[in-house]
Amino acid sequence: MSSLEGDRVRGRIRDAGPRTYAWLGLIALGLLIGAYGALSTLIEGTTVLGLSDQVPWGVLISTYVFFALLSTGICIGVTSLSSVFGMKTFDPLVKRGVLLSLLTLAAGGLVIMAGLGQPFRAIPQMLLSPNPSAPMWWMIVLYSAYGGALVAEFYLLDRAEKPSQRLTLAVGIVALVAPILAGGMLGAIFGTAEARPYYGGIFASVYLLVTAVFSGVALLTAVTIAERRLTDATASAVDETLLTGTLAKYLGVLAGVTLLLTAFRHVYGLVATNEALALAHEHMLFGAHGVWALGVGVGLGMVVPFALLSLPRTRTVGGVFTASVLALVGLFASRLEFVLGGQVVALTNDPSHQFPLVSYAPSAAEIAIVVFGFALFALLYTGGRLVFDLDEHPDHGATEMTHPNSAATTEVTDDD
Repeated sequence: MSSLEGDRVRGRIRDAGPRTYAWLGLIALGLLIGAYGALSTLIEGTTVLGLSDQVPWGVLISTYVFFALLSTGICIGVTSLSSVFGMKTFDPLVKRGVLLSLLTLAAGGLVIMAGLGQPFRAIPQMLLSPNPSAPMWWMIVLYSAYGGALVAEFYLLDRAEKPSQRLTLAVGIVALVAPILAGGMLGAIFGTAEARPYYGGIFASVYLLVTAVFSGVALLTAVTIAERRLTDATASAVDETLLTGTLAKYLGVLAGVTLLLTAFRHVYGLVATNEALALAHEHMLFGAHGVWALGVGVGLGMVVPFALLSLPRTRTVGGVFTASVLALVGLFASRLEFVLGGQVVALTNDPSHQFPLVSYAPSAAEIAIVVFGFALFALLYTGGRLVFDLDEHPDHGATEMTHPNSAATTEVTDDD
């Protein structure tokens, strides 16, 4: 960072109002809560988690899936459309999208590592004892390659002067292909569990990739709208019609497709001849978990956003923001529904275990680690927003000539 950039960052911090300090205080509280969960698992191991041999995957796995697919969805659904396919409509969102993709991937990785109990033992084993026959090994490799591509892509956007078009395209292709394959491997981890038909076999990869795009576009849209309201630079760089027109309709289609896929998955499960599969869907939708799995995951997270984005009178900036936030809340619940649903039916009628249904409730340590993941993501993005100009277009030279607000944007950003 140059001295000029350092002065600019310090100026932004000095000029920050009470709202910014309150936001940083909330993040600090989240990190403090998260420290309790991380230290508890590090000291006492996984016994502090609400898991058992009947429910080995809990909210930490679903939170990891949520963050990882957020990252995947932003890249597949928005940034690659500009960097790989040349759709300049999304240029104002690319730099912010790449940073969000990188930070959500990092947050997801740290959440799952914190839940391992002894991550410092696990990491060396991943490197020293590779297992190429396992989907999880390939997922780690592909997400690592994806993370490296995101770092390179952001460097080219922020630091490189007139980068080679071939290099930019090559990095963009890696950042597109790697998360698609990694998302497929993530789905394969669930889908290859033959004793857990709830995960849907090969359908798991398709379902997770489609919902990944929905969640990624929703996050990028919500963050952009929030920043557009808070900063003049983003308001100048991102036109309102992009949010209420292109992105709103895009999100509406994704909400509709996600709703159809979810309905198909549940209807298929409810009428399945496999009694365990039918029981799992019935319990998740109409049993103890139905309030959040069906009400929040499907109702608030899919039906309401689809309705808001389908009606022209509610397709306003506020309506699109509301739909995006609700979609994120609903998809977070849907990730837990997906992970937990495959485990609620007991596999054996063992007198020492629960049968026929298994109960699960996240422990305080698990909830604390989830809070830590969100707080860490918020902190990293807030810092990134202070250091980098996220309203800069991918083609720096072309932006100065063709974007009418570029000069005004730079001036506001420098004085922000």
